[in-house]
Amino acid sequence: MTPADWLIWTVRASVRPRHCRAGWLVLLLAVFPVLATAAPYQWRNVAIGGGGFVTGLVFHPAEPDLLYARTDVGGAYRWDQASGRWSALTDWLGRDDANLTGIESLAVDPRDPQRVYLAAGTYTNPRVGNGAILRSSDRGATFARTDLPFKLGGNELSRGNGERLAVDPHQGGILLLGSRSNGLWRSDDHVRTGRK
Repeated sequence: MTPADWLIWTVRASVRPRHCRAGWLVLLLAVFPVLATAAPYQWRNVAIGGGGFVTGLVFHPAEPDLLYARTDVGGAYRWDQASGRWSALTDWLGRDDANLTGIESLAVDPRDPQRVYLAAGTYTNPRVGNGAILRSSDRGATFARTDLPFKLGGNELSRGNGERLAVDPHQGGILLLGSRSNGLWRSDDHVRTGRK
């Protein structure tokens, strides 16, 4: 369906009384030349090159084209505008840390585009280890790790409901993590330490 077809269908479907049709017709005639010359948009799959479902996208609020994606079991990615590709950020995790490839939440420091934080942990069942916060001061090229005293569920129910990790927009060292069952956690030092 072209944009012009869609507009005609919308007008026909939404206009019931006869006296409104003249107004819609004037609007249609004014907009139709623009719609007729618009090139059709082509939808395509986005190749990330990883696994899992993309459960969240986070744009940096101050830097154009700085975009991160989190997945339920496949780690985190950063969009590289120059190459037009996604760069894997968590491929360095080894077999012993396989539970950290599920990213439950992702946050950026709105005042410092170099900083990115990952709340990592795939499952909350007893057979897996606790979650961790992975923090980077170089856009995810390297990470430091702070282990949490509880589990995270990047591949569990409600994984796509939004971000659980947030950076204070006025003081970038302050982070808050809303856990699934262990309350609200706060760090005042870029997640080197934290408290309930």
